[in-house]
Amino acid sequence: MLSKSAVYLLAGVFALGLVQPGWAADQTKEAPEKKMEKTEEHARDGKGSEEIRKVQEALKAKGEDPGSIDGIMGKKTKAALKKFQEQNNLKATAMLDEQTAEKLGVQTTKPSKMKEEKK
Repeated sequence: MLSKSAVYLLAGVFALGLVQPGWAADQTKEAPEKKMEKTEEHARDGKGSEEIRKVQEALKAKGEDPGSIDGIMGKKTKAALKKFQEQNNLKATAMLDEQTAEKLGVQTTKPSKMKEEKK
């Protein structure tokens, strides 16, 4: 049995966050899932990016599977974008760049460096 002072010491250590009980450590592992739930919730609320929706629609029209047309750059959209880039001899970054957008027929809202230099 622990003495009263040992119990207070352990309680203080837990309160300060110096030691985490096993159940608390397990909860931190679930944090990314909760973040994903919020992202999916935003998609249902219609808060996804219109530009990403257009990219998803273009990928689908080109035969790729971007997943749901929700305006969220999720795992399936990134995988479809990377596959499209590979098939079109573009730098396969799974990120939307000017060349990829041009091949997809999608206009981006970010001005390109080349367009800025020509002005």
